[in-house]
Amino acid sequence: MKLAIIMDQYNNPFAGTESQVLKLVEGLKAVGWDIRFAVFRETGFTRNGDFPVSVDHLGVGSISSPGSWLGVYRYAKTLKREGFGLAHVFFNDASVICPPMMRLAGLRTIISRRDMGFWYNTLYLRALGVTGRFVSAAVCNSQAVADITGKMEHLSPEKLHVIYNGYPDVEAAPIESNPGKDPLKPIIGLVANLRPIKRIDDLLRACGLLRDRGYNFELTIAGGGNQESYRELAEDLNIGDKVTFLGGVSNPEEHIQQFDVAVLCSETEGFSNAIIEYMRAGKPVVCTRTGGNPEIVADGENGYLVPVGNVEALADAIGRLMDDPELRTKMGKAALATMAGKYSMANMIQQHIDLYARLQTGGARA
Repeated sequence: MKLAIIMDQYNNPFAGTESQVLKLVEGLKAVGWDIRFAVFRETGFTRNGDFPVSVDHLGVGSISSPGSWLGVYRYAKTLKREGFGLAHVFFNDASVICPPMMRLAGLRTIISRRDMGFWYNTLYLRALGVTGRFVSAAVCNSQAVADITGKMEHLSPEKLHVIYNGYPDVEAAPIESNPGKDPLKPIIGLVANLRPIKRIDDLLRACGLLRDRGYNFELTIAGGGNQESYRELAEDLNIGDKVTFLGGVSNPEEHIQQFDVAVLCSETEGFSNAIIEYMRAGKPVVCTRTGGNPEIVADGENGYLVPVGNVEALADAIGRLMDDPELRTKMGKAALATMAGKYSMANMIQQHIDLYARLQTGGARA
């Protein structure tokens, strides 16, 4: 079977979408698929030859440039001549230009949606309203993402397919936290880039409340971005001595193993890789009730869900877990059980294969 995968650009294999694309390509190659991979714009990573298949650099610029559309059409004609009939595209510009240009050349197009549409603006929505007519299917990584995609892009329910991210199987029980750490000083941890949408200031304020309530703890924050305003807030809340900013890390799982309570308090999430990594490590999760989070976290079973922006509720949930080590262990085990099959790599790849097969044989709506 042949499949073309096209993206705006591929920055590195550690980012959320890029990591899933890499796993998909590797999984399809392993079962004999012929993969053609292309990016609109080249990056250092796509030039260095580390991707598992060769990369076509299309040199596509703005979606408002006629040359961009012509370049994609010419590439689509090349794909058609080589026997490709299906393209799966990722990111914004590719999902606008590719569907009509691929259809004009005789290929079907699948788009991917992996967030709650924070990038939608008037230009994109107008364009998607036109080019979306040529979309054969949309793969969404949560039901929440599928709902917002259908509503905003006017795609019929028959074209929306929920395929959750895939992760390697959990092979063993979670690694025990560092036995040398103070059991009376639990570690609260968060993995997220330091951006306003992640509402890390809410966690700092919640920890300020916990300090005022007499809790002793450490707070570890792993993620790239400007730390200055967060450090200033921590000092203002008198918790500066309790907070460690790790910056961007390539091995977040090693730090997650040290967490006693794992937190994500974002304003919006499509499908959170951080929550999955928390649960794979057997950690109880406290997260906001937004986007796809409630599809992963069952409130009171493997973690707690709190309203976005409710600092007191966030502090209360963290405090309950700090008060009760047995509850942390129970929820951590439930988190591991959640990961057993629904989010397996094999399941993710097989669901893609099934969808591709239906489209290539005409069994799904074009």
